[in-house]
Amino acid sequence: MLAEHQKAAVARAREILTRRGGVILADDVGLGKSFVAAALAAEFASVQLVVPASLVPQWRETLRMFDADAEIVTHDTIRASNAELVIVDEAHAFRNPATRRYDALARATVSAKLLLVTATPVCNSARDLEALIGLIARDDLLMDCGVPSIDLAFAARKVERVVQELVIRRDRSVLPPQLAFGSLERRVVRYNVPHVDVDALQFPLVDGAPLIRRFLRRRLESSEAAFRESIRRQRRFYERVLESGRALTKRDYRRAFGAEEDDEIFQQVLFWDLWAPPGGLDVQAIREEMQRLDAIQVEPSNKSELLAGILTNEPTLVFTQFRATARELRRFVKGGDVLITTDRASEGLNLQRAGVVIHYDIPWNPMKLDQRNGRAHRIGQTRETVQAIYFVPEDRGIMHVIARKKREVRATLKTTGNGQPVTTLRPRIVRGSAVAKLVAKGFDVPEWLERRHHAGLERILREI
Repeated sequence: MLAEHQKAAVARAREILTRRGGVILADDVGLGKSFVAAALAAEFASVQLVVPASLVPQWRETLRMFDADAEIVTHDTIRASNAELVIVDEAHAFRNPATRRYDALARATVSAKLLLVTATPVCNSARDLEALIGLIARDDLLMDCGVPSIDLAFAARKVERVVQELVIRRDRSVLPPQLAFGSLERRVVRYNVPHVDVDALQFPLVDGAPLIRRFLRRRLESSEAAFRESIRRQRRFYERVLESGRALTKRDYRRAFGAEEDDEIFQQVLFWDLWAPPGGLDVQAIREEMQRLDAIQVEPSNKSELLAGILTNEPTLVFTQFRATARELRRFVKGGDVLITTDRASEGLNLQRAGVVIHYDIPWNPMKLDQRNGRAHRIGQTRETVQAIYFVPEDRGIMHVIARKKREVRATLKTTGNGQPVTTLRPRIVRGSAVAKLVAKGFDVPEWLERRHHAGLERILREI
């Protein structure tokens, strides 16, 4: 079932797993990384697969195709197992070491071989890749090839050798002619954003007003429906506060809004303690803020009309960041072969029947654009060209941010290609090495415990 480029990836991943204990499979979107991972899974006696919940059925089918058996858990239900190999799909979800999700994965995989699968190992900066490598390699793992410290390599921005040793990264140039899937034709549509004086809002219960203003502007750029939903939710929040006579706690807020259709509003953007200030309530300030919310007028936008003028009979994917916008577009777009979705459908799905991908909203994370395009621009696409259409607001600041992040991605993932080690850094002991301290004190540390870097190892040892 495997194409030649996939067989080569299996061989390379097998070799890195044997020699280093962990590897990142980061081929571009659409090259069949799940097939490579499933083929590797078939070679191991015990495997645990960690995947987004929405992709569980698809992964079950992929494993069946390769006669592979694995315990499947989701990103949010990670648990330790005795599996010899742990495969993590969409591993970029674990790029933040400060999250519970990262901590859980680090602990659960400390004694297993680890395969991280992601087309976007760098989403915003090189720190993303550094965090993923922290899950599979201790700091001095690459000493034998001229990199005494992975941490220092990232600090010095000299990571070529690290990438060569631990990351499999290829673009679609590796595809044979029979699997090539044509080109991506990009086009920009500019639209006007309605003027709303968001700066007039005071947010009397919140210290993070700049954050909320930015969030509201993003929803306004998406659609009037998304913006009004946020305003409506905020006003109800103030009503609950006045009814109770106190600021709401996290539990109170969930109880007040738990039945709402959309759970992605402010409670997922703000820190909870901002909603519960230590001082007393300023009732007058809250009432004045509610009046300002009621007075907001939203000018019409030409965005949905522009979308209507673009749609044809060609199967089309329309991506938006907010469910309120998706619901509005579903009512607006009548007939046609169109799938309107949030970014929940931007990962792992094979949607190459589509020939057009429309980015109705531009995300701050540029790699999401690649993920969206990759649903249609992938192996199995028979068209010579897939159209990618980007809706860009008149204020193009977001495009400068995306361009800067893209440059960071290219600089981090580039390889020298000649196999020569990067400039040797000054040797140093593993950062905060709890293992080294135990060894120095005469403790007998098992080999498997020495394998992992501080991502999970030192957390466990501190508890011991």
